[in-house]
Amino acid sequence: MPLRFIDIWVNCPDQKTAEKIADACIAEKLAACANIFPPIASRYRWKGAIETATEVPLLLKTRSEHFEAVCEAVRTLHSYEVPFITATEISQVDQAYADWLRAETKEPA
Repeated sequence: MPLRFIDIWVNCPDQKTAEKIADACIAEKLAACANIFPPIASRYRWKGAIETATEVPLLLKTRSEHFEAVCEAVRTLHSYEVPFITATEISQVDQAYADWLRAETKEPA
């Protein structure tokens, strides 16, 4: 079965949380790298009320096999009761970049 890669998006409550999650995932080789974006305005319904917040988007690049482990790390380090965590499969990737992603993430258990 060929190795598949994904981008994992996480909206964080602040820069510090995004950095903490990124550093933990990279240190554990659950992700090869992370992009932390500038703050965005978010609006959403939560427990019956429309809420507004400033959030910091975090993008983690990794193997698809690490999705659940990344979710667990995010839930541990994130302050939200239900953090936004989604993944998008990378359908095309430059071979040199794929080789780097493979080398910088651990083999699944």
